[in-house]
Amino acid sequence: MIQKIMMWCFLVGWLTSCTQELDPNKPVYVRIETSMGDVTVMLYDDTPLHRDNFIKLCRENAYEGMLFHRVIQEFVVQGGDPASKAHEPGVLYGDGDGGYTVPAEILPNHFNKRGALIDAKESDEVNPERRSAGTQFCFIQGKKWTDEELNKMEERINNTRRTWLYYRFQARLKQENPALSQAEMADELHMQTTLLVEDTLSTLDPLRIPEAHREIYRTLGGSPHLDGSVTVFGEVVEGLDVVEKMSLVETDKNDRPVKDIVIRSTHVFQK
Repeated sequence: MIQKIMMWCFLVGWLTSCTQELDPNKPVYVRIETSMGDVTVMLYDDTPLHRDNFIKLCRENAYEGMLFHRVIQEFVVQGGDPASKAHEPGVLYGDGDGGYTVPAEILPNHFNKRGALIDAKESDEVNPERRSAGTQFCFIQGKKWTDEELNKMEERINNTRRTWLYYRFQARLKQENPALSQAEMADELHMQTTLLVEDTLSTLDPLRIPEAHREIYRTLGGSPHLDGSVTVFGEVVEGLDVVEKMSLVETDKNDRPVKDIVIRSTHVFQK
């Protein structure tokens, strides 16, 4: 516990120092220069941990030479694994996070529209706190959706919440009673976890995609099934056409582009 507190204090101090020269009354932008063109993002002020982390990394040129290692058409363009600087042909990248994670800042006013800048993270099963990989990020490409499809996405969002609650309560029960981690206690752990999930859901309304968000998903597009489960900490303001070009490149069986998409430089600025 002491080590965790020390790490948290270090992270907060480290992130705070990176914005000292910026005007707090103006939004912060980052231009990401890539081998396929430039993409400019605006960072959100209400996700300060992710904003400051990204600013720090960009100012230190940490992304220079990294790849967009995972591209899925009509979904995401993902980069930021430090190991990808090696550019080894055919290697599966995506496990690197810079050696740290950032606490989740998941807010209902931010959603996964086309052009959203989001975190990358491990699955809820192993990461029920939904902490973000320190260095990795994604551009949402997505697609346009009909109302019927969005209704199905709502079902998926609610199923995701149920599963997340299960893993979160399971982790909490194991922490409170380590004996529940033993193999012979699996059934008891499952029963207690399920009861907590059902009790919690009985007090909550189903999650809905707001009409304002639906309109954007219908007309602009995005990936609504991620809503409420990832941190959205900015959006593309210039270069959406570049993101679209990236999303259409040929990829291998691991979704890595056959021809590397390289981050050449990053520039933090204000207008």
